[in-house]
Amino acid sequence: MKNNMKLGLVIVLVVVVGFLYLRWGPKSWEVQITGATGDGRDVQYRIETVEAGTADTLIFRNEDAGFTPPYFKFDSARLQSIARRVGQACPEKAVHINGYGLRIPWLNMFPNAVSIDAPERCRKAPTENAAVHH
Repeated sequence: MKNNMKLGLVIVLVVVVGFLYLRWGPKSWEVQITGATGDGRDVQYRIETVEAGTADTLIFRNEDAGFTPPYFKFDSARLQSIARRVGQACPEKAVHINGYGLRIPWLNMFPNAVSIDAPERCRKAPTENAAVHH
């Protein structure tokens, strides 16, 4: 009886830790950014993407995470600006969005973007000379 209780406790603990990791564990997605919307106040920031090499849409929320989970993200407006520049400058370029969370449509859940790994040329502000050559 005591062994069954220990086994049950271990199983519950494994399930809880597994769920917490799926929900808040770090992930990385290879995507192409197609848009960035929201004002961060009335409308939550969203980063619209397409999974690289597919037609599958993946939408990210972009909000400050604070201290829970411990991502210490307090710069969602800055990340939104980067996403907008990357989407405009390099819409054909696959980039990595790092974040956490799950996409569960029926719960209206979106993964939260924490950072974007994109080439420097895609992150920079457009220059006047570059606009002339396009």
